[in-house]
Amino acid sequence: MNRLGARIEPLRGLLYDQRTVRDLARVLAPPYDVISEAQQRDLYERSPYNVVRLELGRDADRYAAAQATLREWVERGALRRAELPSLFLYTQRFQVEGRNLVRTGLVVRFRLEDFAHGRVLPHEKTLPAPKEDRFKLLAATRTNISSIFGLYSGSHPKLDSLRDEVMSRAPLIEADDSLGIRNELRTIAAPDEIASVQSALESARVLIADGHHRYETALSYRRERRATEHPDDLQGFDYTMMTLVACDDPGLVILPTHRIVRRLRPPAMASFAAQAREVFEISEVDDRAALRNGVVEGGHGTIGIALAGAQRFFVVRLRDLDTIARAIPEAPVEVRSLDVTVLHTLIFDQIFSLKAAEIRKGGNLEYTIDANAALDAVRDGRADGAFLVNPPSITDVERVSDAGATMPEKSTYFFPKLVTGLVLNPLDD
Repeated sequence: MNRLGARIEPLRGLLYDQRTVRDLARVLAPPYDVISEAQQRDLYERSPYNVVRLELGRDADRYAAAQATLREWVERGALRRAELPSLFLYTQRFQVEGRNLVRTGLVVRFRLEDFAHGRVLPHEKTLPAPKEDRFKLLAATRTNISSIFGLYSGSHPKLDSLRDEVMSRAPLIEADDSLGIRNELRTIAAPDEIASVQSALESARVLIADGHHRYETALSYRRERRATEHPDDLQGFDYTMMTLVACDDPGLVILPTHRIVRRLRPPAMASFAAQAREVFEISEVDDRAALRNGVVEGGHGTIGIALAGAQRFFVVRLRDLDTIARAIPEAPVEVRSLDVTVLHTLIFDQIFSLKAAEIRKGGNLEYTIDANAALDAVRDGRADGAFLVNPPSITDVERVSDAGATMPEKSTYFFPKLVTGLVLNPLDD
């Protein structure tokens, strides 16, 4: 058994036995927070072993059901422990806007650290309801069912060489997910190779890309277990499963996260153009292509807007960054410069009186990476407004985190998402 102690540790994970589940692609799932009700039904129908039954069940008490289902799958042999404690090289091959890209990451057991120490940093705010949900699931299953997505800083030539060597090996697992993304998992079990990873990443700053709620949940779970059990040495619950990707990985892609607002105040909708002209340059366009091109070409500070009842779309561009500085002088400059901050502060708050507390409450705001879906919601009468934004860059994300600040929730959409089900990490090891 591997001895705990380092920041990066191998895990003796649970992996699907393909002799039992047959088609591995049918048991994988997207992350829980992007699964719609229709997708959940589809995943249930794909296989009695689909990981959604653990990650996002539909039982009355889905936490107890996940615990029982996980135990049953292990007893049946559908999930088996890896023979040796290992790290894994996780490769995703995908397309974005006609480009073929590859992203690689290291699946590890990562020693939990409080954000206050400054070596692990968040970049987005979290909400209480998802954290409560993830805590109940973690407490019931005592297993990391999905991996947190982390980004490590710095240049690491030895790590790059190891990745190239491991990539030459046959994959332990390969499967295409529902988006056609090829997911491959390769084992790193040799002690010298594990030590190489541990040495390279011992002092690297790690930025949480996806999984803020799960990381904070893991911290809370560790505190609770330590308070009740009082162990003297490190335990499995002092770690969490994380997939670590280099900040300069050529396959690192951030997509824009557009906003759909179900209900807006009619007077504010009627006077939108007049109010917006006080701080924005405004142009009106007739079709979706012109709207999307206007947002992209306008660059920083540009928002595309569709409002119910309006005959044309709006493209608005902030005239002067000092406007946002005057509106929220207490916010760090790194946060004030973000397009989503401009949207939430100058448009949602000041024009539509859609306050942060109402947004946090939920129910009125939806998020999507699909611009056409956002515009369809307005066209079909399901929403009063759609707001299209440009994505932040990885440099933006790093600057905000390094400043000790966080972005508004759902500011980034790292693509592709890490698929759930390739490997699970039991905490009581």
